Amino acid sequence: ENKKRPYGYDVEYQNVDINTLLKKPNLLITAIDKKYYEYLPKIKKATIVIHDPTELKEPVLEVLKRFKVITIRETVSKLLKEKYNVNNTFLHHPFYEFYPKKITAPKTKALALSRVDFDKHTDMIIEANNLNRSGMNVEIYGALNDLYVYHKLRHTNFKKYYKGKFPKEFTALVELLEPCKFLVDMSAIKGDGGGSQYTFLEAIHMNCALILNKKWVANVKTPFKHGVNCFVVETPEELAQILKKNPDTKNIVKHARKMLLPHVLGKGW
Repeated sequence: ENKKRPYGYDVEYQNVDINTLLKKPNLLITAIDKKYYEYLPKIKKATIVIHDPTELKEPVLEVLKRFKVITIRETVSKLLKEKYNVNNTFLHHPFYEFYPKKITAPKTKALALSRVDFDKHTDMIIEANNLNRSGMNVEIYGALNDLYVYHKLRHTNFKKYYKGKFPKEFTALVELLEPCKFLVDMSAIKGDGGGSQYTFLEAIHMNCALILNKKWVANVKTPFKHGVNCFVVETPEELAQILKKNPDTKNIVKHARKMLLPHVLGKGW
């Protein structure tokens, strides 16, 4: 089938069968879903990107020794080498900064734009909102993990703060981040952390101040420094306190922008 479909962010994709794929030179596997594990033994040579430890299931580990492996955070790079003896190349997240943006609206909002999932600890954000009824609340966007919602959020007032998914388009991203003062991301993954995520880079690009989970930056090599280029919190109470104080973020944003350089295509890359 030659039909191309929209993937998002001005990119298209095309489905091919495995036999066609195997004829392609220089295969790059940017992500692998478990429903495609059965094809991995057939691929003898490829480059694969490992984003975080949750991807290191047995079928994937079996092929890493013969694949070229790229990691996008130094913590994961170290984990692969030390725990699994897998050589890999660390590369910063590539970031495309050349989409049209505007920053004219007042910065008055706090947003969470990642998945609503176990490793994103969205429940911390909801608890902070509940503690901060008279102050700034975090509006929550993103795709839902239904299992997480059922087990962790069904007895909360999650629906009050959840605003739904947003289109994978630059215009939608800009519209959300233009009035955003604080981008809240409570990500914490065992064996990961310290480095960037796309939500971080997008927020920095749009002059939003990051509020991160202490578990993301503690005891790992990281460019993120509390009070310098981001805010770091450990509890819902600490998150609520920052949102209530609503501090000036001019210097935080200024220092954060320095971290973009290694990620920008044509500069750090």
